[in-house]
Amino acid sequence: MQWKRRKETAGFILLLVLCLLLPGLAHAAAPEISADAAIVVDRGTGTVLYEKNADKREYPASMTKMMTCLLALENGKPNRIIEASANAADVECTRLRGGEQIRLQDILTQMMLISDNGAATAVGESFGDGDIGYFAQKMNERAKTLGMTSTHFVNANGMPDADHYTTARDMSKLAMAAFARPDFRQIVGTKEKNIYYIRPAGRVENCENTNELLWSYAGCVGGKTGWTNAARGCLTVAADRDGHELIAIVMHSADEESRFREAASLLDYGFAKEQGQL
Repeated sequence: MQWKRRKETAGFILLLVLCLLLPGLAHAAAPEISADAAIVVDRGTGTVLYEKNADKREYPASMTKMMTCLLALENGKPNRIIEASANAADVECTRLRGGEQIRLQDILTQMMLISDNGAATAVGESFGDGDIGYFAQKMNERAKTLGMTSTHFVNANGMPDADHYTTARDMSKLAMAAFARPDFRQIVGTKEKNIYYIRPAGRVENCENTNELLWSYAGCVGGKTGWTNAARGCLTVAADRDGHELIAIVMHSADEESRFREAASLLDYGFAKEQGQL
């Protein structure tokens, strides 16, 4: 009897120790990342599965283009004609030339796949009555409706500006709204596409998506990359497993490649956590 009681006591102590350790072990299972800020959310419920400095103000770089794309899809028809101004053609990192014309669905594809800054400016000018400042006001108004309380936009493409900022948490709210749209998902989920211009006739631009996880991460739905010297590596990405979708955001990763590895690790962590493996 005494031996039995000792055995039961030892078992109870072991169970107690495990109960105390498991939360710490689960926390320790979270991946180490260089990103200054990050978050993982369940797109269906909005549940936050991981966060690191999620409310810290950061430069969004070209992840800004998710808002530009969302507003254009909400307010324009796919065949709307967008004409590139001299201003749009003069923006850093663009394939546009002044006077060229292209359909909205095609310029959004070019903008999102290769992160064309001039394309974003042309879209902003088209929907902002020729005024990027006015379009930025529309971006900020839409941000408020999404509950993005720590965000302020001043341009359509994410070029660095001290007054152009957001947080990982706010970006997750934007991503939730954007990925709810089938047309947005179709664009950002495209690996590669030829873009056909209206003017000049016959011009074709091949665009390959800058989001490497479309090729390397099983279930990747799409997303948006971002990079500037100020923002460092940024990425918003969504992935699906068995009809269950998560969104991961990393901001200010060490370099361009780190953002992909770290976002993939965070998605793995989020899926494991939801499946009760952590």
